[in-house]
Amino acid sequence: MFLHARQRFASAIFREIIIMAMWSLWTRRNSIIFDRSFIEGMKAVSLRVTPQYRDKLTIWLSSLLM
Repeated sequence: MFLHARQRFASAIFREIIIMAMWSLWTRRNSIIFDRSFIEGMKAVSLRVTPQYRDKLTIWLSSLLM
């Protein structure tokens, strides 16, 4: 499959397409894994902070979820 696609495109553009496809998959994967774990971790932190900071943290977290 890759050999056929490489023959149809010039080698330089084919390489760029593959790199961009892999980069898109990598960034999407990281956003799914790390963004959710960050938000969940910050929710856990909000349970331990003083009410003064809890309100500010809750407002900030809710703005991230939009």
